Amino acid sequence: MTRLSVVVPAYNEAKRISSGLAKLVDAVDPTDTEIIVVDDGSTDSTVELATDALRGLPAATVLSLPTNVGKGAAVKAGLVEATGSSIAFVDADMATDLADLAPLIAALDFHHIAIGSRSHKGSSVDRRPRMRAIMNRTFGMLVTAVTSLPYMDTQCGFKAFRGPVAKLLCHGMTVEHFGFDVQLLDLAARLGLDVTSMPVKWTDVEGSHVVPVRHGIETAVDVLTMRMSWGKVPPVMGVWFPGASVEDVASEHAELLIATDLVATRQVGAAVLFPAVPPAVAGRRVSEILDATSSQRRERLTLPYRSLLAPRFGSFRRPIEVAL
Repeated sequence: MTRLSVVVPAYNEAKRISSGLAKLVDAVDPTDTEIIVVDDGSTDSTVELATDALRGLPAATVLSLPTNVGKGAAVKAGLVEATGSSIAFVDADMATDLADLAPLIAALDFHHIAIGSRSHKGSSVDRRPRMRAIMNRTFGMLVTAVTSLPYMDTQCGFKAFRGPVAKLLCHGMTVEHFGFDVQLLDLAARLGLDVTSMPVKWTDVEGSHVVPVRHGIETAVDVLTMRMSWGKVPPVMGVWFPGASVEDVASEHAELLIATDLVATRQVGAAVLFPAVPPAVAGRRVSEILDATSSQRRERLTLPYRSLLAPRFGSFRRPIEVAL
């Protein structure tokens, strides 16, 4: 079982990808860490350099999107591919000190999600461009006003999730640009997940592709419109065991379950869900579970994703209680 998957979205990072990946490889244990670089339609040699930098590692992948779509699309592609019991994503420039990765992952023992925050009182921020600092503060106030999320820094590219949680969030993720971080956190709140902010040491690295005004406006539009797409998200497939406990279901089907499957409480019973996988694959997994439990009461489950989300935080009992 892979302990950790690290997703690295990259776009035209030829000048920084080799050194950045070298730092990442030094910061993790390559024997139980999966590194996934997702190239977002680069027009330079990012793919070739990333492939060279990861050559020889036991679990490393370079994915290529056919065209430049956006950072959110690249991160989602990596989250879909990831197989770790913990899944993180980091920016290709490695602006956040990778010494902070271990405590970020360790925080998942107590929380569903851990996010790096440059606004944390324990953080150290060096050489941050004034315009980007102003943009982030302004954007943080917009996020608070629109979503009620309590985070002043949603955009730090340094976040980690328990594997099944990453898949559940990824399933509902529709924002393809820089506003995807806000959507992930908004979905987490509406799913009742526990998020903790962690201090980071962050240093500005030359070569950023962020254009403050243009991307600021684009991200603000994403935040204002992100909920309009909920109804278009495909349903989540799974199996429900009425009257069973989460622990019993997880134990009985341990040989069939993988690190990113979600076992959660549903009403008086437990459910095994397969989010963020193609419908054909989810259908096959459902059939495997059903076939393995012929003597036990169970039901095929298809849940509209929107039905899992509280319209206002904590306003009703969710059909799936992820917070175990």
